[in-house]
Amino acid sequence: MKNDRPRSSRQRYRTFVEDYKLRRLDDVLDERRDGKGSEVAEKPAEEESPTPWWRMRRGKRREYLRDYLRWLKPHRTAVVVVFVLALFRAGLEMIEPLFMRFIVDNVLLNSALDAAARLGRLNLAGATFLAVIMLSNLTNALKDYRQRLLNVRVMLSLRRALFHRLLHLPLPRLWDMKTGGILSRLTGDIDTTTGLLQMAVVSPAISLIRLLIAMGILFTLNWRLALTALAVIPGVMLMSFVFARRVRPIYRSVRKDAEVIDGRVGE
Repeated sequence: MKNDRPRSSRQRYRTFVEDYKLRRLDDVLDERRDGKGSEVAEKPAEEESPTPWWRMRRGKRREYLRDYLRWLKPHRTAVVVVFVLALFRAGLEMIEPLFMRFIVDNVLLNSALDAAARLGRLNLAGATFLAVIMLSNLTNALKDYRQRLLNVRVMLSLRRALFHRLLHLPLPRLWDMKTGGILSRLTGDIDTTTGLLQMAVVSPAISLIRLLIAMGILFTLNWRLALTALAVIPGVMLMSFVFARRVRPIYRSVRKDAEVIDGRVGE
C-alpha cells in the first residue's frame, strides 16, 4: 500500500534498520532497481525460478567480473606493469626490517668489532637502508602514476561503452531514466569503478604474496614466532569476511541513494 510507505527521514531510517536486521536489504535494492515494488516480494521463490536466489546472485557477480576483465583485456600490458611495480615495492618493504636486524645483531652487539669498524659498518648499513627507502618511495610514486593513468583509460572506455549502449536503448527506457539518471550513470557509477582494480585485483594479490614472504622470513628466523603469528591470521580473516558481508548491503544502499540524489540534482 502506498500509505504504508515511510515519508519522514526517521521512518525511512527505521525501515532501513529493520530490513538490514532481517537480511533483506539486498532484496529491497533489487526491487528498487527492477522497479517492481512489493509485487516481486509477494511472489514465492519457487514461482520465479527453481534456482536459489544466492546462486543467481553469485552467477551475476561472476558475470560482472567477466565483463570487467573483458574491459581490462585491452589494457593488460598496463595492468601487468602496475602489478610488477606493486610487487617490487612490496618486496622492498619486506626487506626493510632485515636492516634493523643486521644493525642490531651484526653491528651493535658484535663484540668482535672495534669502534672504528663498527662505525663504518653502521654507516654502510644506514646508507644502504636509506637507498632502499628512497627506491621504495620512487617505485610507489611510479606505481601510483601508472595506476591513475590506467584507471582513467578504463573509465574512459567504460563511459564510451555505456554511452554507446544508451544510444541504442528504446525511447521509453530513456524516458524512465530521464536526464538526471543518465548523468548519474555516466558520472557517479563509472567513478566508483576506478578503484576496483586496486581493491579487487592488485591489493589482494600483493597482500597474499607479502604474507607468504613474511611467513617464510619468520620461519627462517624463529619457527615458534611464525606459528604464533599464524594463529592470529584465521581470526582476523574470519572477522574481515563477517564485517565485509555485513557492510556490503549498506554500501550498496548508500550507492543507490547517491545515484538517486545525483539524478535529481542533474534534473
